[in-house]
Amino acid sequence: MGTIDFLKVKIGEAADQALHLADQARGKAGSFAAEHSGRADGAIGKAGQFVNTRTDGRFADTVGKVSDLARKGVDLAADQAPVSPMEGGGTRMRGGVSSDGTPMRGPLR
Repeated sequence: MGTIDFLKVKIGEAADQALHLADQARGKAGSFAAEHSGRADGAIGKAGQFVNTRTDGRFADTVGKVSDLARKGVDLAADQAPVSPMEGGGTRMRGGVSSDGTPMRGPLR
């Protein structure tokens, strides 16, 4: 095996390892976002209120759009969470409210 072939193999192994680590990071970020989406939503709302207060509401439309995009980003990150089945075979949910009043926000992935 020549030097070039050796380097190709090592680069391929490094690329595979990088993809694996990126998948793990995406899953962890998604799990964190899913677990803390309520806190993120509250922080986004507070930030929007702060900006609107400081600017006397001149940019309220833009602040609203940015807040919506930030919330969508949190939801998109939460959708990257790996599926983790619940005890009893059910699927954990996000969004809405269950029959016992527990908040849900769609299936966790």
